[in-house]
Amino acid sequence: MTAFFFALSFLTRLPIIIKIEYNDRLPSRAMNFYPMVGAIIGLILILLDYLFSLSLPFSIRNILLLVFLIYLTGGLHLDGFIDTIDGIFSCREKEKILNIMHDSLIGSFGAVAIILLLILKYNLFMELTDDFRTPIFLLMPAISRFMAVVAAYNYPLAVSSKFAKEIKSYLTYKEAITAGIYLLIYFIVILYVFSFPIYITIIIFVFTYLVISIFLNYVVKLIDGLTGDVYGAVIEISEILVLLSFLAANRLIVI
Repeated sequence: MTAFFFALSFLTRLPIIIKIEYNDRLPSRAMNFYPMVGAIIGLILILLDYLFSLSLPFSIRNILLLVFLIYLTGGLHLDGFIDTIDGIFSCREKEKILNIMHDSLIGSFGAVAIILLLILKYNLFMELTDDFRTPIFLLMPAISRFMAVVAAYNYPLAVSSKFAKEIKSYLTYKEAITAGIYLLIYFIVILYVFSFPIYITIIIFVFTYLVISIFLNYVVKLIDGLTGDVYGAVIEISEILVLLSFLAANRLIVI
């Protein structure tokens, strides 16, 4: 269970009940449990959503959910998203892009992108009706964190941090398959408990996977690989894609 608690401590601010002894293989082994950590985040979101619904207007409820989601993850993925956007929109050569991504200062592209991202996510939250709000809040964090596993396993690593190198160096098909199995089990539970349409789940997953693949191929073309920042960007972009694909499917198909 050490790898699970490491994943929980890395992806969230939740307190850990055991002492974790770090080793080089731990970051890659922890990827087994990324969808499970996403599931925990989803459960916290629906609990908070219910508590907020007891006394707060819908708009305030959604703002608070967004704030708590950022706090719960420590802004880790947002930071990666900002750095990635600053780099890939700089229109520079590979080395310069990497230097910009590793710079701790936020640039103009990153600032604009984070504002637009948060506005979009808030409005997507506002569009979620009570009928499917709970299953989507459960699916969103799990699918997005699985996409980070896909990115780490399927794509090469550019020059990056020691942590990202440890993930890539020891990551095997076993971690990717295990994470996929956990996600599949999670899908089945949601489909059974909430009677959520299986074809909508497939649409959400396939759409998110395809768009993320296009994005990652573009990044690899620019810098010959991915970085830890890009993994974070994948999670943030995937959350948006899950919400967008559900709302689009909901409008096009009578659920």
